[in-house]
Amino acid sequence: MQYKIVVARYNENIDWLKSEMNNCIIYNKGNKLNIPNEIMLENVGRESETYLNFIINNYDNLPDIVVFTQANISDHKGSNNVLHLIKLKKEAELNSKSLQLKTHYEGTKEFWWDKDWNIKDPKFLSKNNYKNKKHIMFIDWFKENININYPNPIYIYPNAIFAVKKQLILNKPLEYYQKLILEVNHCINPVEGHFFERSWYYIFDL
Repeated sequence: MQYKIVVARYNENIDWLKSEMNNCIIYNKGNKLNIPNEIMLENVGRESETYLNFIINNYDNLPDIVVFTQANISDHKGSNNVLHLIKLKKEAELNSKSLQLKTHYEGTKEFWWDKDWNIKDPKFLSKNNYKNKKHIMFIDWFKENININYPNPIYIYPNAIFAVKKQLILNKPLEYYQKLILEVNHCINPVEGHFFERSWYYIFDL
């Protein structure tokens, strides 16, 4: 199966991807690397904007499987080991999308995955990094943009590292992704970028 690894980079070292570099697309929002598979992007929207950018611009020519990753995963996975990404790819081959998930039940001690997590954390109370400077609770954003039925438990790809078959991407029209990217391309560090981390599983749901 044909696959691509979509890498959301700022200025991280990507030497750990060397063995898979022919299968990588490096979306770079930092210092230019001058490598053949590098695409420079404006530094807005965190990794969510990068992933949506790839889908929008390759919608009619997607590989069989897409692995989405940040350029540094050591703080999330313990090490920058490319084999972790290959494992995600293999999971998607068998299950349509990778299954390395966080399962969160509403109201448990890890409140930062709750439906209203962003009003419980003072760092996210300012309206400055929200679209149109308008504060919105995560559950309301999810119902408006992802699914009217909010799940409990909710399944999350922590740190937005996952793989998915193209059939699941194509279940939604191009216009759907073109609308979603408007949620995160308004500033460098949109709160909605954190919303997407909690939503990717459902964006590619059946």
